[in-house]
Amino acid sequence: MIVRALTAADREAVRDMLADCGAFTEVEVQLALCMVDDGLNGDYTLRALESESRLAAFACVGHAQLTVSAWYIYWICVLPALQGTGVGRMLQAHIEDIVHEAGGDRIVLEASGRRDNARALRFYQDAGFAEVGRIPDFYRPGDDCVIYSKILAGGGGSR
Repeated sequence: MIVRALTAADREAVRDMLADCGAFTEVEVQLALCMVDDGLNGDYTLRALESESRLAAFACVGHAQLTVSAWYIYWICVLPALQGTGVGRMLQAHIEDIVHEAGGDRIVLEASGRRDNARALRFYQDAGFAEVGRIPDFYRPGDDCVIYSKILAGGGGSR
C-alpha cells in the first residue's frame, strides 16, 4: 500500500467510493467532490491510499482558518471491502504526519452521531480522538454533530 497525492484521475473512484460506503447522502457526495475539486486547485490537502493499483481510501484535510496550528479532517473514506483492515488507520496516521510537518498540533473533525455511524465514531475514538462537543439534531432531527479533537504529540504550535 502506498499513500500519495490524490489526482484528477482519481475523481470518479472517489465518487464511487463515497457512494458505495453508504455513509453519505448524494448531497454529501457532491459536496465532497466539490472539495476534491478545490483541493486539486490547492485549497485542501488531498491524499490517496492505493492498494493493488487501485484507490482504496482517500482523505481531504486542511488548515483551520483563523487558527495558529489546528487542522480539520473534512473527509476520510475507505472502500467498504477494506474497512476494518487497517487501511483507514494507515491513512489517518499519514494525515497526522502531514499536520505535524506543517507545524500543526491538533486535528478537529465533525461526524454524524447517527447510530449507523457508530463504527466511524469508534474509529476516531480508537485513534485517540476525544469527543469535545456535540450539537443535538444538527444535521437533521436525531442526527447530532459530534465534534472530535486530537492533540498531536510534539505539535509545532505554528503554521
